[in-house]
Amino acid sequence: MKKLILLTITIISTFLSLLPANEVEDYAMVSAYENRGETFVYESNRSKTTFKDINVSFSLLKSNDEAITIQNIKRHDKAFTPVLKTEKFQDTNTTYWLKVDLGTTFPSGRFVYTYADADFNEHTITKSQQLEKFILDGRQNMKFSYHKGIDAQVYYFKLTPKHFRMPFRFVYVSTPETFYTFITKESHIRLILGLILGLIIMAGLYNAAMYYYNRDISFLYYALMQLFMSLVLYDYSGAFLWDETSLFCRNINYEYLISLFTSLFATLFTIHFLELKKYLPKLYKIAQIITVVICLDMLMSLIYKSLIMEYYILPFLMLLLIYAGYKRMRQSYKPARFYLAGWVVLTLAVFLNMFGIGYTYTIIDPLYIGVATEAILFSLALSYKIRLVHKEKEAQKELLVHQSKLASMGEMIGNIAHQWRQPLTHLGYTLMNIQEAGKHGELDTDYLNKKVDEANTQLHFMSDTIDDFKDFYLPKKEKESFSLSEATQETLDIMKHSFEQNGIDIHFTVTEETQLQNYKNEYKQVLLNLLSNTKDALIQRATPSPHINIIIEKNSVTVEDNAGGIEKEVMKRMYEPYFTTKEGHSGIGLYMSKMIVEKNMGGTLLVQNTKEGVLFTVTL
Repeated sequence: MKKLILLTITIISTFLSLLPANEVEDYAMVSAYENRGETFVYESNRSKTTFKDINVSFSLLKSNDEAITIQNIKRHDKAFTPVLKTEKFQDTNTTYWLKVDLGTTFPSGRFVYTYADADFNEHTITKSQQLEKFILDGRQNMKFSYHKGIDAQVYYFKLTPKHFRMPFRFVYVSTPETFYTFITKESHIRLILGLILGLIIMAGLYNAAMYYYNRDISFLYYALMQLFMSLVLYDYSGAFLWDETSLFCRNINYEYLISLFTSLFATLFTIHFLELKKYLPKLYKIAQIITVVICLDMLMSLIYKSLIMEYYILPFLMLLLIYAGYKRMRQSYKPARFYLAGWVVLTLAVFLNMFGIGYTYTIIDPLYIGVATEAILFSLALSYKIRLVHKEKEAQKELLVHQSKLASMGEMIGNIAHQWRQPLTHLGYTLMNIQEAGKHGELDTDYLNKKVDEANTQLHFMSDTIDDFKDFYLPKKEKESFSLSEATQETLDIMKHSFEQNGIDIHFTVTEETQLQNYKNEYKQVLLNLLSNTKDALIQRATPSPHINIIIEKNSVTVEDNAGGIEKEVMKRMYEPYFTTKEGHSGIGLYMSKMIVEKNMGGTLLVQNTKEGVLFTVTL
């Protein structure tokens, strides 16, 4: 369901973002902005209806003469110095002015000025023109009325510049209809950007949670990559929450750093997700070199500037990640298909963004489209990887179960041998008696029937022993109703002769009979493992008067011995697979017992030291 929701949001956002970019009509504009340390002035006059044939002009002027005021500015018009295109417009000792000439063809009506990075308190607009200042969507605006032939054609504004690291000052005039059309369009764009940004943040948080529960480092690197990618997109959106004095506001070094951090974690994600060290060692070394280069460039961006970003090297570094995904896909690694598709889309979007291609044909930056698509495809790739890992774990679990059964089967075969030895000896003697009676002519019908009955008794005993063992490891797919005490007694019968041979006393007590709905054979396997470990400890330590106490209380079984207990260090690791303190043992018996009880049977297996030995408690 989560994937379906994310996919739906992405499809809607992508569709909306690919709608043709409509030109906003009826406005004239001038802007001054910086790019890579150089100031540019841009002028535009796009009027096809109301503003037809108008020639609105904007002039940025400056003066050091403190005698010039808004009241006498018209007399000093010739004394102004134009602001050059390469000037930063940041000199605090200079007075800046904006001169607006509406032209002789400017129509009558009510209009809106929108401006940024500079405010004004003094102006030549009269009260009758109904000046109204307001802020909308972070931009400063003013409304005013103009009556052709009555109101002045030229207006002056005394500017108060705002000191940003990267100034972007613009002024444009439009009709109210055009202005609100533009605002509506901007709100739609912000909605799309918000959806995409939310998608990316959700993908990052989801993969952070996946790392917490799975401890796969590739999920962590992907989450960090998405975190910094969201910062990049937020920075590109221009929706700054911080003010002009903030470290993050229009700071090119900050923009470079978050882009480089994104690239760094993308490279680390690729290394671990595609397992380059194991499957593509040559590409792994190249990826390591790229990681070092990115880190060095990050330091360079703090001191000077980022060479990778400044000279458009980043998209070409991403081509290596695409090649790595292609190589892993050729090695039949299925998650690499989604990875490769995601990187192709994202790399194309980065190329279009850095070289300024594509934005003309869509209403939002292609980078947003690429990142949203990449987030979905990478999430699919990681989900596929989880599926493969889950299947691998299931296969390993089945292997461990099989190994555990083989180990226990050796114990059972030994018990069968113990139980068959006496009947086989008895059968041997019976046959010898029949043979001797025949030699001496003493083999009458009564004697023969007697010996045959004795032999049949021994054969039935051996047959019963086989019945006790044959279904012990038969897998049960469904739970069954069984008596806890009877299942415990059946397991004790299997080990009876082994205990008798080693002089171990068994004390079996049932305080409350219990009927369970669970896996009977798996319970018997767990109990057999516990009894086998207890027996080995008693034998290994040569415990005087060895004994085992087994008590059934409602839905719990306790197994207690007097073998002296378990050391603390061993206690910490006793449930680890393949950990053992006994030579010739696999070390998976207790691990499998705990997994069977807790995962399959929904119970608990606890162990603790007592005064004399160890107490195991199985609760179902």
